[in-house]
Amino acid sequence: MSYLPNRVALVVEDLGKSFTLHMHGGARLPVVANVGFAVQAGECVVLGGPSGAGKSSILKMLYGNYLAGSGHIRVRHGADMVDIVDAEPRMVLDVRRRTLGYVSQFLRVIPRVPAIEIVAEPALAAGVAHDVAHERAAGLLAALNLPERLWKLPPATFSGGEQQRVNIARGFAGEHTILILDEPTASLDAANREAVIGLIAARKAAGTAFVGIFHDEDVRTRVADRIIDVSAFAVQVAA
Repeated sequence: MSYLPNRVALVVEDLGKSFTLHMHGGARLPVVANVGFAVQAGECVVLGGPSGAGKSSILKMLYGNYLAGSGHIRVRHGADMVDIVDAEPRMVLDVRRRTLGYVSQFLRVIPRVPAIEIVAEPALAAGVAHDVAHERAAGLLAALNLPERLWKLPPATFSGGEQQRVNIARGFAGEHTILILDEPTASLDAANREAVIGLIAARKAAGTAFVGIFHDEDVRTRVADRIIDVSAFAVQVAA
């Protein structure tokens, strides 16, 4: 793919990560090194490779949940390129609010808050009008086949698949121009996997950039513009 500088949404350069094992005398466990790739607006890049290769660790570094040991993660945030690795916490929070969204495998349930309010919150935080945010939330929940009778109920008692659909709807409800997807379809049936594929396609057409992990081979093949084998960045530990 030919890249235009003003279309690049995310650039990763020389990224590395090690964990310190404090229960084992401070031994360091290297995970990945020299990770490098770029993602263009409207492109979906999928991280592939075997379990334990570092895919989830890379996603968590992109979002700032893990502190990178080295390298750079530059995100197009408005007119600026912000380096998540050394940005101030306040800036990271602003990037998350306006630019960089994350959909994990699990919903962090908020007690007593209705599902539709949970879904609408990212849009409201981005400055979308209340009525528009709730209309968007309702459209996403409907697209993901969550029965309307559940929309005004807190999702604490929902099934795992229902909670995941609320989680996905929430991730797609905001104004983010980059979305990180960590196995979003893992607990979904075939119909709802199709719904997620459709949501990704629509957002790609609107210019959203994606970085994701999909263990379902059919989903991965259908959404990916490129698949990056993360094992190329794995650190080989001497025996």
